Amino acid sequence: MRQTRLFSLLLSAVLVLPLHAQERRYTRLKGYYRVYQATNSLLSYFVDGMMEFYVPVPDSTAEDAGEKRGAVFVDRKILGERRRKAPEANGDDTFIRISLPGLERQTLLESISGEEYSTRNNGDVYRWADKCGKITRGKRKLNGKTETVTTVEIDNLTGQPGHEIDMGQLRMYGIVARMTQACESESYVSGNVLLSALKRQTFFAHYRGEDDDDRIDVWSEFYVSDSMTITETELKRIRKEKNRVWTFSVPASVPPLDKEVAAGWAKMVEY
Repeated sequence: MRQTRLFSLLLSAVLVLPLHAQERRYTRLKGYYRVYQATNSLLSYFVDGMMEFYVPVPDSTAEDAGEKRGAVFVDRKILGERRRKAPEANGDDTFIRISLPGLERQTLLESISGEEYSTRNNGDVYRWADKCGKITRGKRKLNGKTETVTTVEIDNLTGQPGHEIDMGQLRMYGIVARMTQACESESYVSGNVLLSALKRQTFFAHYRGEDDDDRIDVWSEFYVSDSMTITETELKRIRKEKNRVWTFSVPASVPPLDKEVAAGWAKMVEY
């Protein structure tokens, strides 16, 4: 009887192990983000906090059953956030909300290896015939170690007529806008592990019924502070968890703000 029970347990273990090995894996990236806006060159909004991304590991053999096929962006979760605005700001932070960090399944480094791009001159990136970016490599001290950091920078409006695009989707908010700058960069350490993802966007926009555009500059930054691999089962558990503590501190590894931005931040109020 004991031998039969032992055989059953061993058989169950043999059957379970392959299934677990086939479970899809994700890279869980935790980090600090900040998104801030200048309206006509004056700092008007600043939002920062901690965020997590869950990036499917490319060599995983199984797919998440709840995952939409063809999805471009990866899941994210805000762990803590604070919002500040200039006392005279009107309270509409639409451009901040649409500019919160978002990672795509395919990194910039992978993207520029596609047929749409080519690289020349030891780092210049071209989208077909137009130069649209560059790749740089340099040494940086991270956690007491000197690492080689690879950075990819791309101008997403290269090739667009007049180097701008109409932002028709903002009409649902009563905003008429066009985008005249959309630059992004991603930095990686050895093994192409993401270190940071930055974006700079410029809009010229006004509300319906108004005549004059405001210049809206938005900076969106995400700095990875921790990375680990999790399974699909762990991800489902994380998705269900509610955040109990929203307080956070800015990691020491995050670059300081420019002096002008820091001075403007000190004059802001929470909202």
